[in-house]
Amino acid sequence: MARGTLTRREVLDLAAELFATHGYRSTSLELVAERLGVTRQALYYHFRNKGEILAALFEEMMTRLETAVAAAAHDADDPFLAMLYAHVETAVVNTNLVALLLHERPEIAKLDGVRAAKRRREYARLFVSAYEEGARAGRFRSVDPTVAVNTLISAANGISWWYHGESVVMPEIIVEAVFKLLTAGFLARPAEAAKVVRFAESRQRDGRLTEATYGS
Repeated sequence: MARGTLTRREVLDLAAELFATHGYRSTSLELVAERLGVTRQALYYHFRNKGEILAALFEEMMTRLETAVAAAAHDADDPFLAMLYAHVETAVVNTNLVALLLHERPEIAKLDGVRAAKRRREYARLFVSAYEEGARAGRFRSVDPTVAVNTLISAANGISWWYHGESVVMPEIIVEAVFKLLTAGFLARPAEAAKVVRFAESRQRDGRLTEATYGS
């Protein structure tokens, strides 16, 4: 049944849901239009093709992350921790969109004019700089900052694979728990943490990280 005025917001919200459920490649504009109760011509007023919708979703999510992180870092005592908390919080609030953009990363890379890889690198570089500052001040471990940042951000983004807001656990509890695990670890006593450090260092000295480690 035909309906009245269609908004850009409605198209993006439904398309994100359909892409997440059926996959980007398997979702047609016909299905989007049908579910919205409009013609394809009505969709064309906002988006010329399906790629433009995916590009807009990527732009929206990255803007939310960048805005949240910039606001958190401003005048923060510890910019890196503030930025990481903001990233975790934004990921939890937007789990469906984060999951979609992670799953459809190869398709996003094909979109003209999106510069997805460059934008992700620039975003990560903000964290790297903040981590380096913290390491110089002696607050963080002196490890490769790129490794540290990519590990933490990937772990935070991974929330989207298992939490979708339908749990009885409140989002703010998820944010707090994940943030504490990412920053303080899961070991209850400092002595146990020291054991882990010594174990990792011994493995590195012994050359134990070989192809066999990744094997069957």
